[in-house]
Amino acid sequence: MSSHSERQSFAETVLKPFVEKRTYLNLVFALLGLPLGTFYFCFIVTGLSLGAGLLITIVGIPVLVFTLLVCRSLAHVERGLVASLLGASTFRTREQPVEGTYWQRQFRQLVSAARWREVAYLLLRFPIGIATFTIAVTLISTAGMLLVAPVLAGFGVPAGLTFGDRQVGDSVAEAVLLVPIGIAILLVTPAVINAMGRASRALAGALLCRVSGEELKLATARALVRSDEADAFALMRDLELYFGKGPHLTPTRLEATLLALEQNGLVTASRGSARTRYSLSESGRAALSHT
Repeated sequence: MSSHSERQSFAETVLKPFVEKRTYLNLVFALLGLPLGTFYFCFIVTGLSLGAGLLITIVGIPVLVFTLLVCRSLAHVERGLVASLLGASTFRTREQPVEGTYWQRQFRQLVSAARWREVAYLLLRFPIGIATFTIAVTLISTAGMLLVAPVLAGFGVPAGLTFGDRQVGDSVAEAVLLVPIGIAILLVTPAVINAMGRASRALAGALLCRVSGEELKLATARALVRSDEADAFALMRDLELYFGKGPHLTPTRLEATLLALEQNGLVTASRGSARTRYSLSESGRAALSHT
């Protein structure tokens, strides 16, 4: 019985990733990191350096704003890749209308924290993309080379592997000894690729998928209008349909949002039953109608 359980555990932890779709989607994301990261880095560095150099003239600010606007579009592309390949929740928050003169609107673009988080993510895609691409290609190619080394040696083709100053794998006998190493590398490759996928998903969640406090308050108020009255559990389900599940939406953050809305007189809470029920107050409905 114990042996059977161990075999199941081995299959689940080592062999199952080979047949899971998620592993290959993570691999595609890791391989895309190098070309996309290189493009992002070159474009952003060129745009920011050119704009900064022209700040002594009136042309510098439009160049910087244009660079940030393109970065916004590139960040949306990344959100789509992270959602489709890594399975992350990447809600695209609405851009609030910016009022004021032309130069005031441009200045707000330059000081937007969300915009610079997107720039930071796109720049990080370059070094991280190099790392993920190199690790993935190295693991797969090394495992493949070691596994086919006996076949290559049988045809007189040297494996081209060195250990210290010594060439190894040139004979069939030596090449056969390399096969277990190749199998070991192959078995750990999916785990490494999936770990890189989880790390990339966490980075995207921290920099690309944030939901601001104002956006969460607005979405909560709209959910209360739809349901007229609801408890925190129902609101959480409603908001998850809108935002998607992710670190941007937690029960603690929802409770804090409801408490803030209640303190501002925008939400009323009925605490007479086992579950507190919330509804939008008249002042809350009036404020929502003006958004």
